[in-house]
Amino acid sequence: MTSPNVVEEFRRALVAGDAAATRALLTQHADVRAAINAPVGDFGGRPVTVARKNLPLLDVLLEFGADINLKSDWWAGPFGVLEYDITPDEAAPLIARGAVVDIFAAAHLGMAARVRELVDADPALVHARGGDGKTPLHCASTVEIAEYLLKRGAVVDARDVDHESTAAQYLVRSAPEVARLLVARGAWVDIFLAVGLGDVARVERCLREDPAALDHRTGLGLYRALHRPGGAIAPQRVDIYRWVFGHFLSAMDVARLLGRREALAQLHARATPAQRLLDACAAADRGAAEAIVSATPGLVATLSTDQQRLIADRAFANDTAAVSLMLDLGFDARVPGHERFEAIRWAAFLGNAAMVARLLRYDPPLNTPDPSFGGTILGNCLYGACHGWAAGTGDFVATVRLLLEAGEEVRPGYGPTGIAAIDALLDARR
Repeated sequence: MTSPNVVEEFRRALVAGDAAATRALLTQHADVRAAINAPVGDFGGRPVTVARKNLPLLDVLLEFGADINLKSDWWAGPFGVLEYDITPDEAAPLIARGAVVDIFAAAHLGMAARVRELVDADPALVHARGGDGKTPLHCASTVEIAEYLLKRGAVVDARDVDHESTAAQYLVRSAPEVARLLVARGAWVDIFLAVGLGDVARVERCLREDPAALDHRTGLGLYRALHRPGGAIAPQRVDIYRWVFGHFLSAMDVARLLGRREALAQLHARATPAQRLLDACAAADRGAAEAIVSATPGLVATLSTDQQRLIADRAFANDTAAVSLMLDLGFDARVPGHERFEAIRWAAFLGNAAMVARLLRYDPPLNTPDPSFGGTILGNCLYGACHGWAAGTGDFVATVRLLLEAGEEVRPGYGPTGIAAIDALLDARR
């Protein structure tokens, strides 16, 4: 029977890139050796995937029998070690160690000759599904490869399984020249794709044909993927933009992010005062926001709940300046955002003590379980300190202290966290 504790220790050693600790665990524990090919990484990634950019660590795994060609265990489609987020230079030593360059890896790595070789041998590969249920066209990093796949029958608007997105939407930022080719070949264009490519003519068309274009946000509404394993793919419903551009961004946010000044001017010219206010708040542009509010008295009070959730979304983005601006303008701090968390829960989860201190002045839901996971604000903070993406950077000690001083209760199961200063604060309140 496998011990979960020692396997978790193995996983932590892999994530830390600690080849010596990994070797020791594999040498000492049969349970760890049995997990040499287990899906211990993100999205069901195998140990070799976790170690693929750390060759000493990878070599330890291979020495103990790891399979470099075993793909991830991911419901939407398995990933190989060469398929994404890896450069040709990083791939070369993996290939030398036996990694097979399949159609997805070849397309991603720009290996046009290998793509042709594989498709010539098996024409059906142009429709194959890889990681996330992507087709080879989703992985195409060069115009040459994309043109070849289209010539061999690739469907220009085929959508992946996980994010329900087209190849052009995937590639708009990483390979814009490929995305432009796909658009020229008839790919469906939305406001984010048009802005991402800086295509002012298509931006204008999107604004004309889609009245809601300026209200769309990545990962929300029309852009929220359904994530239905085995289910039908919903047309024109995408969320890969959350990963391409960022979470919960508007078209104006994307234009600013990419420096698309002409497109941004187009969008501003069509925007309502409310849309321009939200844009100014998202950019933490206090001068612009205050000028809009001054010119349109009572504007904040007219914002819908969907519009006011921007304060929670900017908290999710760890944007203290934007959140502070919106508080000063009168936004409702208790409007929920992602995971139905209010701004203060995201601030606590991220260990943003300055943001928490501001939000504590605005009737926070103290000692109230969140509707998604059942944790109080303190519980959200403790989870973030141990498992969140800001665990190594947030000021969780100061955040815990602020929450305890505000009246958050230490509930059974809150701790120990393994962080001495936090555990001392919790123990003092038990």
